[in-house]
Amino acid sequence: MTEQVKINLNLSTGEVAIEAPASALDSIFDRLESFLPKLVSEFELNEANQREPNSETDASASEDEDNGTEEQMPTKADEQKKAPKKRNSKPSSTKPQSYKTVDLGLSPQERTEFKDFYISKAPKTQNDHVLVVIYWLLKNTDREKLTVDEIFTGLRTVGERIPKRITSVLSNLSIGSYITKENNEPTLLHIGEDYVDHDLPKKNEGGK
Repeated sequence: MTEQVKINLNLSTGEVAIEAPASALDSIFDRLESFLPKLVSEFELNEANQREPNSETDASASEDEDNGTEEQMPTKADEQKKAPKKRNSKPSSTKPQSYKTVDLGLSPQERTEFKDFYISKAPKTQNDHVLVVIYWLLKNTDREKLTVDEIFTGLRTVGERIPKRITSVLSNLSIGSYITKENNEPTLLHIGEDYVDHDLPKKNEGGK
């Protein structure tokens, strides 16, 4: 019966375990001598594979360690530095204006005619409210232009709500070429006159 020979190779440690009868040891060592260079190569390759990074992330981490750099979590102080600085708030330009009632020099009959005309034109917007007041006062008094207080008094006379800023409404009317104004004292242009004459009151949908 042929005697069994067992050789165990551990590539991770490089250990070689041999189980064989004494009569076969010489031939076994001869074969191992020729096999050892290949065994050493396999052992070194196995060691190299174990040292290689398992992923791109590991490689990046390894590279950062080699370069002596380390990613740090941002601190609260860093976040405060990056946060945009709050600008000082400027006073609002929409601050309400104050007005005073002045004498428009209207008789009781003229006041009634003023109210009736205003109601007949049925203005719906602040621009129209102010424009109708300007129209009637310039057409029915000896004024060539109006002050803001006179417009305010005219709105009070017809029972209309006062805009937050009459000067802003005058600017809107001026941009639309309904009026021209100097020092917030408007005069009526023909576009504004035609608008009140022909476009007010505005027709409902369906032409009714």
